[in-house]
Amino acid sequence: MVKGKPTMTEDIELYNPDEFIVNDIKSFHYEVMDPGKHVWAALYLNNGRIGHLNIFSNCGKLETRYEEWDKLDD
Repeated sequence: MVKGKPTMTEDIELYNPDEFIVNDIKSFHYEVMDPGKHVWAALYLNNGRIGHLNIFSNCGKLETRYEEWDKLDD
């Protein structure tokens, strides 16, 4: 869960945060989506939640977005 943010059952959306902390990560998946322009990472947490981090260039400005939600049923 992101420190200081909603409870485990609430979805989280952060746009261009200065800082955030994700604890208790089970696994981490990183991909370069567009070289020099966009990287994406998935964080699978031990509590079953999933987080996605996007870091990308928008007209030359570095931007970030982090989203976290409960795992969808298989």
